[in-house]
Amino acid sequence: MLAGCGLRSDPLFEGDLIDETGDGSESGGESGPDPGPSACDAPIEMPPQNVTIEGTLSGADHERGWCGQDSGPEQVYNLVAPYNTDVTLQLVSADVPLTLRIVEDGCSDGEGRTVTCANDFFEQPRHFLAIAGHSYSIIVDSDAGASGNFAFNVIFGWPTLDQCTIHEEVILQQPGGSFVWFNEFSKGQGTADGLCGGPGRENIFPIQTTYVGGMTAEISGTNGMAPVLSLRTNCAGVSELTCATGTVNSSTSLNWYFDAPGSEYYLAVDQVGIDGGSYSLAVYFE
Repeated sequence: MLAGCGLRSDPLFEGDLIDETGDGSESGGESGPDPGPSACDAPIEMPPQNVTIEGTLSGADHERGWCGQDSGPEQVYNLVAPYNTDVTLQLVSADVPLTLRIVEDGCSDGEGRTVTCANDFFEQPRHFLAIAGHSYSIIVDSDAGASGNFAFNVIFGWPTLDQCTIHEEVILQQPGGSFVWFNEFSKGQGTADGLCGGPGRENIFPIQTTYVGGMTAEISGTNGMAPVLSLRTNCAGVSELTCATGTVNSSTSLNWYFDAPGSEYYLAVDQVGIDGGSYSLAVYFE
């Protein structure tokens, strides 16, 4: 039995990258027998409500993602969100370590938008923002030669704040004040999600507000980073107040007027992809 715990963002990518062919095959050697249809071709429909899912892994490997440790059999579930909601997946039991992938409007590698790829699902829960009208392939995968049973809880609603990695540096609202920060991300999965995206590693800064006034936040991405800014009141994606996104090695900004000083606010510096890169952030207060 596995106990639930808060999410974290590791400082370095520790997954096993899949092969460079892009089709999940091994380079060189002869191909084996036809493994049959993929689980992506016949996913199990998941109800849009709190539920415990039980499944079994056996058979051949068909699907793989960027985070690795998924060259064994997999099971695929399909979820269509009737409204914008955060969804937490929490492992209850498993006979073998599991990798969790979540793909928006797709399933196989190269399809849709991968919002989660985590090979630590055996150790900790994961959550994502399900956007109304979109379909999500929830892929429970395993390493080579694995087989066995598993069960996980599906929880709709806001994740708690400790399920995001909050930065120790606090942005202080001061008249005419500013805040500047620089950082570099390695490749890897983050913990925050939003309407502007953000599957990769992120920094989430608390903002301490003391008066009614405006804020401007500007970010520039370099070394391949496509920056995302998100202002929110919680870890939850649906707590997002506003967001802005840029392209690779570009800049973007957002503005907000704080009319409830003393309330909780968080500024997330995120990225469109998962490959990492560098950023410079500047925050200005009226």
